[in-house]
Amino acid sequence: MEQINERTQLLNDKEIREDAKYVMYWMQIFKRTHDNHALKFAIEKANELDLPLVVYEGLKFYYPWASDRIHTFILEGVEEKRKEFEKIGATYLFYLQKDDDSPKQTVKKIAEDAALIVTDDFPCFIIPKHNQAIVEKADIPVYAVDSNGIIPMSKFEKEEYAAYTIRPKIKKILDDYLVPFEDVELENKKTNIEVDCPDTKVTSDNIADLVAECDIDHDVKPSPIYHGGTKNGRKRLKKFIEEILPNYDETRNKPEVDGSSRLSSYLHFGFLSALEVALAVKDSDASEDSKEAYLEELIVRRELSYNFTKFNDKYDSLEALPNWVQETMREHVDDEREEIYSLEQLENCETYDELWNATQREMNETGEVHNYVRMLWGKLVIQWTENYEDAFVILEHLNNKYCLDGRNPNSYAGILWCFGKHDRPWMEREIFGKMRYMTSKSTGKKFGSKKYIEWTKSLKDNPKLPDTK
Repeated sequence: MEQINERTQLLNDKEIREDAKYVMYWMQIFKRTHDNHALKFAIEKANELDLPLVVYEGLKFYYPWASDRIHTFILEGVEEKRKEFEKIGATYLFYLQKDDDSPKQTVKKIAEDAALIVTDDFPCFIIPKHNQAIVEKADIPVYAVDSNGIIPMSKFEKEEYAAYTIRPKIKKILDDYLVPFEDVELENKKTNIEVDCPDTKVTSDNIADLVAECDIDHDVKPSPIYHGGTKNGRKRLKKFIEEILPNYDETRNKPEVDGSSRLSSYLHFGFLSALEVALAVKDSDASEDSKEAYLEELIVRRELSYNFTKFNDKYDSLEALPNWVQETMREHVDDEREEIYSLEQLENCETYDELWNATQREMNETGEVHNYVRMLWGKLVIQWTENYEDAFVILEHLNNKYCLDGRNPNSYAGILWCFGKHDRPWMEREIFGKMRYMTSKSTGKKFGSKKYIEWTKSLKDNPKLPDTK
């Protein structure tokens, strides 16, 4: 691997194909035509070579936790991207691989007529394996471009220990990056290039039928509240800026009201960029306290999680925890658990704790869960499972199966935070040892927990967000 610039890595040492018909951008996780460094780099390469651009986006049926919910959210952004790429002057192909009989190796086939491949540099889930696989198969250069956050991941040389170690480093350079994105115009415009690849036509009217034909988990239904695509993301962003952000410092920890951004799904799938959201917050009329509170989460905490998954290849296991947690787990591994719940009981919200059940219910019904109760949700599972390893596996499964913002660096950092990642030692307790301890009784007193519980019970028949106040 060779670092070309602060966001771009060349993953192999192949030569550009001289008789190529186009430059290829394999869009995996930055599903947008704006504020996208990978797309910008692909356009720059196409302009250098005086070639048109082919953008390929695929959705396979066998990715972990594939379901109606995730498939639908992704497909809801396809039609608008097709229109946007037509305006740009690029050929856009979307291929929905429905089952084991569907054509395979599509990326490799498209690459046979490409000068080079540009793709997304995302530090976790299936993307790194995808990039490794295409490097092994392609006989042309493969570039991976980081368009994850506001600060390039390469600006940090190692895994940061916690927010307090990364925060000053971010603040030192943030002004250099918190500026409007500069687009590049594609010079060789062709939108009808013939490519050896199936092209699935997706419209708002046929999404349900397409999803029904896929060999995926049909028990996890599409979210009735959150819908994919940049337009829907911007609609939510507008509501957040105008109605919620002015009081964000007061409402962000109140799950019973619509008082948080609820933009994590749009950020995860790349329908919105962190830069667009940050600039909208910065330019708003909200109080400085509200702005600072939100930007701390969007920039410092989010960049910390991406830094973690980039530099720690054990990010999806308890091996990623610091030494003090490893020690305290060893000391308390045999502590007696008064209550043990099975995965099925937890998934079906069948615990004695109504606040925990409400949190899981929100996740099951909507595809998202408020971050304040998400912390309690994880902590209680630790004390309701036979060992720490089982707790992690269950939390990862429930989060990634039901949450639209799962399978993300924030998800793994958040789950492991429940075990002490990015935290400090606390007072010694049974089961938790020196890990931070939380209870529903104390947590529920800090917001309108009864109102939150009742709201989650209403979701099945009346799926809508609570009021903003």
